[in-house]
Amino acid sequence: MSHRFICEIFHPLVRNEKKQWKSFLNKVNNLIKEDGYELYIKEYISGREVYDYRLYGVDVADKMDKNAIRDLIDEFKSDLIAKATNGDMLEKDYKRCRDILMQIPELKTHIPTFIKSNHSANDFRRYMQAYNQHYADRRSLINTEMDNLASYLNEDSDQFMQMKEYTKQEELGSGGFGTVFKYYNTCLDMDFAVKIYDPVFVSAEEQSEGEKRFFREAKMLFSLNNTHIARIYDAGRMEGKPYIKMEYIKGYTVEELRNREGNMSFPRSAIVISDILVGLKHAHERGVIHRDLKPSNVIFSESEKMFKIIDFGVSAFLDTENHTQLTKTGEHIAGGGFIDPILQQNPKIRDVRCDIYSVGAIWYFLLCGRVPSGSDMREYLEKSNSQITPTDIDIVMKCLSSSIENRYHSCEELLPIVKNAMG
Repeated sequence: MSHRFICEIFHPLVRNEKKQWKSFLNKVNNLIKEDGYELYIKEYISGREVYDYRLYGVDVADKMDKNAIRDLIDEFKSDLIAKATNGDMLEKDYKRCRDILMQIPELKTHIPTFIKSNHSANDFRRYMQAYNQHYADRRSLINTEMDNLASYLNEDSDQFMQMKEYTKQEELGSGGFGTVFKYYNTCLDMDFAVKIYDPVFVSAEEQSEGEKRFFREAKMLFSLNNTHIARIYDAGRMEGKPYIKMEYIKGYTVEELRNREGNMSFPRSAIVISDILVGLKHAHERGVIHRDLKPSNVIFSESEKMFKIIDFGVSAFLDTENHTQLTKTGEHIAGGGFIDPILQQNPKIRDVRCDIYSVGAIWYFLLCGRVPSGSDMREYLEKSNSQITPTDIDIVMKCLSSSIENRYHSCEELLPIVKNAMG
């Protein structure tokens, strides 16, 4: 109320031009900034400034009520439209609005890509110029996305929160793809993991292709039903954002297990590998390979006392005979020490033995704590773990063979050997 009164004092129809009102304005502005607000020029009447107030700085998001956030979104929308249609917007205003919105938990996963991926007003303009040459289309996109953003401030904007039996818990993780949240269902007394696809730094075309891959993952997981693979219960869109509702697994990753236990004995490591192979065998039999197996996406379920595979995000369908198959160009694999180097060189390959390599890489990591690489892989393994025999090492190194033909040809072939190693 006091800030509104101050704005009225400086209304062009009230203030006395003979007074040094600008000096007084600056003094007042400095005072109210201490409370987290500032006066700014909202519009002009007959060429004279009309002032309004707004939150000051970017560390005040937690002080904002929903009306203040909506006002900020409207203000930002107008400035974005101006910038996208050859108008102007100050860099400091762009950064201020962007930074505040990025701090608001309710909006964090819903910020439009054209804001999220552009850190300056000039970057935003270049993005919009590349998006579409027509001003009308740019205005339409900004209006639609910013209005959608404002809609998330409604308490019922979260599809699961509309269902009284669901209670939103904590954020489980986030990355380039989006965010995973935990939800609790009071009727079932069960927790669920909900993965929301909302990537950063992508073009409109990449967003569309990414959504196709996201739902492809959901489709593949629906086709799998094995205790060693995380189950999927539902998929769809939540206020335009694709989501997958999955089994929530309380436990710890294989990476955390290795950090906790150190170098494992061969029988101990074989228990982990056996569970992974059982899940993979089921997937391979249904024409699905994982292609991104690593210690961080294999989780030990504390309730079921077993290891489960999660995240089939870059999986691929095999052909009916389970041999190498090439598909469309444009695919890529992010890379990493647990991914088959052959697959990194040729992302189009479809071969179950790429997963065999990843199994061997995880096994190698459990035994010596290092990602397999270099010409001294075998020697390093021998020196790092005195509990393993040359025969044990032969099994792991066969999985990691640089020649795909020299690896184990399937999970079915490798499983009995691993079971035997468990003792």
